[in-house]
Amino acid sequence: MNNFTAFTQTNDEHQANIIGSSLEKMNPTPIGIGVFEMEDGSGMWEIGGFFTQKPSPSDLTILEFAYDVKFVVCKIVDKDWVSQVQRELTPVCAGRFILFGAHDKNRVPINAFSLKIEAAMAFGTGHHGTTVGCLLSLDYLNKLGYTFKNVVDIGCGTGVLAMAAARVSQGNVIAADIDEIAVATARANFIANGMSTKIALVQSSGFKNARISQNAPYDLIFANILANPLCRLASDMAKFCQQNGLIILSGILNRQANRVEHYYFSNGFSRVFVRKLGDWATLVMRRR
Repeated sequence: MNNFTAFTQTNDEHQANIIGSSLEKMNPTPIGIGVFEMEDGSGMWEIGGFFTQKPSPSDLTILEFAYDVKFVVCKIVDKDWVSQVQRELTPVCAGRFILFGAHDKNRVPINAFSLKIEAAMAFGTGHHGTTVGCLLSLDYLNKLGYTFKNVVDIGCGTGVLAMAAARVSQGNVIAADIDEIAVATARANFIANGMSTKIALVQSSGFKNARISQNAPYDLIFANILANPLCRLASDMAKFCQQNGLIILSGILNRQANRVEHYYFSNGFSRVFVRKLGDWATLVMRRR
């Protein structure tokens, strides 16, 4: 059986959400919809639908005309994607942290901070430079003797950073994501690593969940998302981070790093260090 995707782009966030809602009402109905801000700093938004049948050309034409966009429809050939991911994804080494799939468990050194990520969950396996930058930063802080008693990971995705914090800390760790699929994926990874009782998992937009606010202030906050959402979170970061607490921010293109740092400096943070990997920057800052 063949599946199909339909993608388009717009520079208007509100319009992107309307198009996403409109896709949900199509017949045949898509089994998944995604609305994402692109990571290239262009300000563009991508809207995509995943279909088990070919999407209606007439419905897409109506949306194209109404919102002045153009859809690209692609057919996805049915294949064993999990086996392909297992072949292509190798363990990720970030300092003393090693992320691996079950198929690579025999390749993990005994003395490493090992984190098992299921191969079927390819997005968020830790291969991206933003995740590696956060792990390297945490490892460096740990080597310097920093210990953390209260940690929150905002926008946790598959839960990699929350698990890393739990590996090097005996304190409280909370993982939060707005997306229910991300929450379900993180939960599966926590179970696979024996951390389901060590990490509290909540669905939340930013810091809005009561569990997060009630456990504040935090001495370490992760946020590996995108530059614009990070800027919008700056005041909340200051509110929920304790004095002299640290934040690790990523999902930032190198050319965006100064702007993000400026937002946080204006909200009471000072740079500890910045780490750049390829096109991506990771900022570590301290609340003054």
